[in-house]
Amino acid sequence: MNSLTKKLAAGVLAAATLFGFAGLGATTANAADAADGKLTVNSTDSDFAGKSVSIYKMLDYDSTTVADSTTGGYTVNASWTDFFKNSTELGLSDVTEYNVNQKAYDLIAGLSGTSTPTITKFAELARAWAKDNATATDTKTVGNDIDASGNYSATFENLAYGYYLVSNTLNEKGMLVNVTNNTPINQTLKGSTPTVDKTVTDKDGNQSNHNSAQIGDKVDFTLTSIVPDMSGASDNYLFQFTDKLSKGLTLNTDAEGDQQVFNPTVMIGNTVLTKGTDYTATYAPGTGANEGKTVITITMKDFKNLHANDAGETITVKYSATLNENAVVAGDNDNEAQIDYGNDPSNPQSSKPDKTHTYDFGFDVNKVAEKENGEKLENAQFELQDAEGKKINLVKMTAADQSVSFRPAKTGETAAQDAEVKTDANGKLRFEGLKEGTYYLKETKAPTGYNNLKDSIEIVIAADYNNDGTLKSWTVNKASVATGATVPVVTIINKKGGLLPGTGSIGTAAFTAFGVLIMALGTVWYVKSNRKSGKRA
Repeated sequence: MNSLTKKLAAGVLAAATLFGFAGLGATTANAADAADGKLTVNSTDSDFAGKSVSIYKMLDYDSTTVADSTTGGYTVNASWTDFFKNSTELGLSDVTEYNVNQKAYDLIAGLSGTSTPTITKFAELARAWAKDNATATDTKTVGNDIDASGNYSATFENLAYGYYLVSNTLNEKGMLVNVTNNTPINQTLKGSTPTVDKTVTDKDGNQSNHNSAQIGDKVDFTLTSIVPDMSGASDNYLFQFTDKLSKGLTLNTDAEGDQQVFNPTVMIGNTVLTKGTDYTATYAPGTGANEGKTVITITMKDFKNLHANDAGETITVKYSATLNENAVVAGDNDNEAQIDYGNDPSNPQSSKPDKTHTYDFGFDVNKVAEKENGEKLENAQFELQDAEGKKINLVKMTAADQSVSFRPAKTGETAAQDAEVKTDANGKLRFEGLKEGTYYLKETKAPTGYNNLKDSIEIVIAADYNNDGTLKSWTVNKASVATGATVPVVTIINKKGGLLPGTGSIGTAAFTAFGVLIMALGTVWYVKSNRKSGKRA
């Protein structure tokens, strides 16, 4: 009999969805009869409290299917064979007991938001089959109290290894979870109410709850939710993303005629929706508690009638903003999103907000003479360069402490003259509005009487973040912010230039020696000339 070997893992369900095929990956062999797996199903939805959760073993883990027993394979559990053989809605044909494993593999590996059946439909069919044809491996009742992690949960222990369908009485969805060893698994169950996940693209191009940016940089945001089950909803069911950008973020818009309009990219599954037909997108200055912020809304149009059959599909919104001059150094330029939903658009419910956090940084130059605590040097001119050595155009500002400060110029802004980027009477010069990374500080003109620095100074800005995306700590050249300061300090020392010798010194002696040499040479030439001419003295 063929088995669903580790090859199954490579193709099946890369994304964890509402249905949630979790961790279908290659596994290290374990005893076939091992029964020490542990699975906890969580939800922050209070409706989950008191509900029943059942698990059904759909696929068996079989370590004997590979000759060297170094990896394991999977076979369809006997109680699920007829599910794959007889369900016409799965689109399978000519399924026998000899090829059922391969057929099951081909089906599961191809599931997606647009496949036939879709992931959502497969979940519904599997849950219905389990209810009427399979015996639950175990059933738990969720506690009525929230746990320390903020979840309502049910825990299953002593599980034999394999793939389990998780079914609950909260909603019609399910999850398929992979249990291959005794490492505890925590799986989050999406509740009956809409939720939103907000992310920002970080410096490595990954989706995260935090990033850093330079003033003038484009910052990319993504909102992700799930199309809810609207079978019992009214025809005017509201589903709306509401997002609030902090004062330090300027929404990027497009010019249409004499207006600026907001054009996000909105998708359900892999289908790009059409603005005006499928949704509206607006933005406006915040008022009241949102004063200084920009409030954007993406409202789905005729959502129930157009997308009732898309329940469980991923809905994605993408847009961008620009970090502006109002961004506070090491301050949280946050961005908060929520879903407003319900049968009464005039009195909607709101999901728990989700936030991202964008930071910018800076540093002070402390220009001194000869030593660390030397005389403060005024009028030392500098050029700030990026990691590739390219000059960064700057705009002059006044820092909160009234010191000279410069930030990166935004597109279209007039940059400061090179001669303006210099230390003040206190030897101080501030650079701010910078992201994490490497910079170079080149001294272009030293104070009068001092030598220019031979090499540029490397500046490295590094940051560490908490799990919730907020800033934990940050440094510049490994120096943190001192007590009472707002940014780290980089001290730069200049040495006085050496003067050429003056009159009466070795210079005079040199010229005297040179004169004597000329005189001596002149005498020799004179003597030789007289000899050649036959003259006598």
